[in-house]
Amino acid sequence: MSNLYLKTARLIKPYWMRLVISSLSAMMYAVMSGALIWMIGPLLGTLFSGEEGSMTGLNLLDTPTVQVESSQLSGEKSLFQEMLETPDDIKLWIKEQVDNIIVREKKTDTLVRICWATFIIAFLKNIFLYIQGFFMAFVQQSFIRDIRNNLFEKYQKLSMAYFHKTRTGQLISRVTNDVLVLNETIDIGFNHLVADSLSVIIFASFLIILSWKMTLLAMLVLPLIFFFIYQVGRKLRKYSARSQERMADVNSVLEENVSNIRIVKAYAMDKFEIGKFIVATERFFKALLKMARVRMLATPINDMLATSAGLFILWYAGTKILSAESTLKAEDFILFIFAMFSLIKPVKSLSNIHIKIQEGMAAAGRIFEVLETPPTVSEPENPRELPGFKTGISYKNVSFTYDTGEQIIHDVSFEVNKGEILALVGPSGAGKSTLFDLLPRFYDPQNGRIDIDGLDIKTISSSSLRSLLGIVTQETFLFNDTVKYNIAYGMENISDEKLIAAAKMANAHEFITQLQDGYDTQIGNRGVMISGGQRQRLAIARALLKDPDILIFDEATSSLDTQSEMQVQEAINRLMKGRTTLVIAHRLSTITSADKILVMEKGRIVQQGTHQSLLDEGGLYALLYQMQFENGNDPS
Repeated sequence: MSNLYLKTARLIKPYWMRLVISSLSAMMYAVMSGALIWMIGPLLGTLFSGEEGSMTGLNLLDTPTVQVESSQLSGEKSLFQEMLETPDDIKLWIKEQVDNIIVREKKTDTLVRICWATFIIAFLKNIFLYIQGFFMAFVQQSFIRDIRNNLFEKYQKLSMAYFHKTRTGQLISRVTNDVLVLNETIDIGFNHLVADSLSVIIFASFLIILSWKMTLLAMLVLPLIFFFIYQVGRKLRKYSARSQERMADVNSVLEENVSNIRIVKAYAMDKFEIGKFIVATERFFKALLKMARVRMLATPINDMLATSAGLFILWYAGTKILSAESTLKAEDFILFIFAMFSLIKPVKSLSNIHIKIQEGMAAAGRIFEVLETPPTVSEPENPRELPGFKTGISYKNVSFTYDTGEQIIHDVSFEVNKGEILALVGPSGAGKSTLFDLLPRFYDPQNGRIDIDGLDIKTISSSSLRSLLGIVTQETFLFNDTVKYNIAYGMENISDEKLIAAAKMANAHEFITQLQDGYDTQIGNRGVMISGGQRQRLAIARALLKDPDILIFDEATSSLDTQSEMQVQEAINRLMKGRTTLVIAHRLSTITSADKILVMEKGRIVQQGTHQSLLDEGGLYALLYQMQFENGNDPS
């Protein structure tokens, strides 16, 4: 827990000056609030001290008569007696200071002074309140911005494996809900912690100064209140963590539904999806309800404990005042009651601070869990830069196992020379996509190494390595932006001429010009407003515009109809000219001219050669080719 406080404090540290100003303003706000309450004594003394006349020596806050013991008569006082008389001495000193400022010979003049003093105190109180609020708002909003930026930056650095095992809704929830919960804790903690703590100290001091006996009676109930607050805080932290996870589930269901809305509608699964979403929101509702039940229970119980204490004190003090031997003055008692009930609000606020801090620490735990997750693919300490691609790519005894423990790649070795086309074929689940995902370092192999131009790719900077690569996959990823933005993604200051030339080479220019706004047309989330073949051609135009040295095609035409495939394949052939190309082929007819074909089965290379040599050899390749030919999938 202490580590979470320290980590959160480090994020706020850059704004310490504003925090200091806000905290000092909060302190002055608390002092002014206490001064306003203390002004009740002079006001009561002025209004009810007798007839109009001289105010000189008016005892606005009469000190109670102290019983004289024999030890006092002899001039000796015990330490205990001195401690008992200290509050009375402080009260007398405060009375004298107030008298010097406010009291005048006429009660009307004194009343005017009291009104002016009250106005000035109230004005200063609200000035400090504004300063505190403004500077604290700056810190809060900066904190939200910084931590969201840190989370987003961390997401960009985390390895692909992390995203495969983490639901999208949870990733979103960390940046949205958890940050807001933690920010609310910062708000409560710093906005109220200083002011309310000082208010408690001030008002508690008032109570002791006015009557330490009644204050002791009031404090009998405090241990019960604080024990109850502690127990509530523990439960709320647990319920808060659970509610945030339920919110992440809601986000996940929502994100998955929106992303796959075509499939949902195609399979008429809208009722099923509605039911799934209702289940997620119902779980979230129940988690929130449990948290609300505990949180809402805290306020009435605290109120009843405080009210009981107040009524007990009222009964005790009232009987003393009404008795003939009373040493307690009525105006002191009224001021005591005002101070005591003024104490209730900051004490309740402090109790909520503890509860909010518990909720916030639960959110902080989830946020720092992300921020402290080490990437499985890390940047080299002294990264090398590749000026360009010169000789070739080499896989040497490469093996790879997912976090689940399932080994996907088994001791694979092969080489691709610059300018060659290498095709990878095999049944589904053979490990083809994973093998090529190792080249851009989406994952790192547990054994073996991959070299480019004789350099281990683990020693090359990720940006330098990936600048050599152009990747077109079966599932095309486009952004909810314009056609122009998606083609030129990641590239600045690209002229319209180059962009249009890339679109033409990708067989995309014609359909783009037929869109409502041409290259400025918004294509929707993941490009849902255009067809699959059109999305693939935009992806190829993007790769063409990047002009990479090495191309990776991952079954880029497998999901297209015949006409779209012909257009995309034509664009691919243009893109492949003069480039080193790695192709995962679904339709074997598209790779008959490849320089080398690798056949994978269960994570191993079982055959390699040219199209004709593999047919002559027989085996798995010939079987796959024959199956496609018999099914009419091979146009050759």
